[in-house]
Amino acid sequence: MRTLHLTNGDHAADALGQSGLTGDVLPWRDILHDGPVPDDRDSDAFRRVRADFLSGRGWSSSDSVLRSLIDRDQRLDGVADDDELVLWFEPDLYDQLQLMQVLARLARRAGPLPRVSIAPADCLLGPLAPENFPALYESRRDLDADDVATGAEAWQAFTADTPDTLLAVTTRLDGQRSARTYADDPAVRLPYLTSALRRVLEEFPDTQAGLSRTERQVCEILANGPRTLRTVFQAQQKAESWVWLGDSSFAWYVQRLSDCANPLVLHANGSRVVTSSRSTGGKSFWDRPVELTPLGHDVVRDRADQVQLNGIDRWIGGVHCQTTRHWRWDPHHHHLAPRRV
Repeated sequence: MRTLHLTNGDHAADALGQSGLTGDVLPWRDILHDGPVPDDRDSDAFRRVRADFLSGRGWSSSDSVLRSLIDRDQRLDGVADDDELVLWFEPDLYDQLQLMQVLARLARRAGPLPRVSIAPADCLLGPLAPENFPALYESRRDLDADDVATGAEAWQAFTADTPDTLLAVTTRLDGQRSARTYADDPAVRLPYLTSALRRVLEEFPDTQAGLSRTERQVCEILANGPRTLRTVFQAQQKAESWVWLGDSSFAWYVQRLSDCANPLVLHANGSRVVTSSRSTGGKSFWDRPVELTPLGHDVVRDRADQVQLNGIDRWIGGVHCQTTRHWRWDPHHHHLAPRRV
């Protein structure tokens, strides 16, 4: 019997590789909270969509990314019936979306499942020292067919082309949830799935001013005056229960508020925040002050509407939100309202 440890990315994979645990390690590299994430039952078409998006964000060439995704999927599909697959995923949105995708792929597997277990991580794995992984491994919890089916259902809702099923699945699973952390219940296996789905819904423009939760966080941080992008990013991370947004993605989110017809955020010198994969790695990019424009102050105070001012063209999972057809999230009543312009 072989063991494959599957985790969120390179930091955790490197630590796992140094932990002394037996088995191979596979990092599941993709930022599924960004860009189009359509139904993936046609694996070839899905991988091409993701490769084109990721390469457009500076992740190597499209062909190189595509080869990486194919290799990743083949390694997961190659787990034999008598092998064990150990899942290592953090509580945050980034990881939970990857976990859903993995479980959905397992659910479509022909024949019996291998042994599938999950490490009960109520923590971030990337910063964890290698010597701390064996204890989590020893306390891993087996997933059954129902757990796999639940993950697959959540993934299908996330990749659907409208968010109605996503809301319905989130509401139902939240009502069935017995614990919110692994520590709360020694039997729980997927405690963070529902909160991740809820966080996806919060990225739809809100009913007050057309801001996603992340966009509102940025604007509220800047409402008290100019700050460097670095301090805005740090403050935004503290506003989340679990950090899920990487620095490059965050920079693109700020650009969406700045490089538009009616900017809400600008550099202190009046220039727009425009980023690239190269610029976000430089100290000067992160240490430049940014501030809300007068219009930004109006939007964050719900006196103007971001979508009406600047339109929207954004993918959230399988949903393509556009100015002429999008959905609004009501954060007070937890429901979606479709909008057509």
